[in-house]
Amino acid sequence: MTIKEVAQKTGISVDNLRYYERIGLIPKVPRTESGIRNYDEMSIHWIEFAMRFKKAGVQLEAIHEYIQLAIEGESTKAARLDILLETKANLEKKMNDIQDTMDVINYKIDTYDKKCEPITNELIAEWKKSKKNK
Repeated sequence: MTIKEVAQKTGISVDNLRYYERIGLIPKVPRTESGIRNYDEMSIHWIEFAMRFKKAGVQLEAIHEYIQLAIEGESTKAARLDILLETKANLEKKMNDIQDTMDVINYKIDTYDKKCEPITNELIAEWKKSKKNK
């Protein structure tokens, strides 16, 4: 698959695909004899993996480290698992933080009229009173 086709398939620009390969965020892409990138299914897998982690807020350094370890092979299995476990713990914390915020927002929405209407009415009454006194 050409870089243009991969860009269309993944929604990642051609420039970013080249950049991600250059910095090692994705493994080197196979090339034709003339040096043109020829993306295979494994290349697409690595792009999707890296972008999924990037979208989840995983630091680029951690993604890069994981991919470099994967390239090194079986001997890095434990180190890769450590990265995955740390990433999972970080994501679980973020999810909990987001859920806590959603709970507050839902509470505010559910009680909005009861809490805001009296205050709004009080402010309007004070404003009207101040207009009469002028």
